Amino acid sequence: MKLNDIKTLQEVARETGIPVRTLQDRLKLKSLNMIEGEDYKKLGLRMPTLLSPEGIEKILKKQ
Repeated sequence: MKLNDIKTLQEVARETGIPVRTLQDRLKLKSLNMIEGEDYKKLGLRMPTLLSPEGIEKILKKQ
C-alpha cells in the first residue's frame, strides 16, 4: 500500500457524491465490519478520518 492509496472521508465523499455524514454513520454499522486501525483511523476531534483501500471498498459497498 502506498500513501496515495489512503484517502480521507472528505475525499471519498467528494469523489462519490455521498454526504460525509452518511459515510460517518456507515463507519459505525456492524454489518460493514469496519475495523478501526485496519480499515480506518480517526485522528481526533475535528481532524480527518483516514481510510485504507480496503476500508474504502467496505464503506462504498451496497447493503
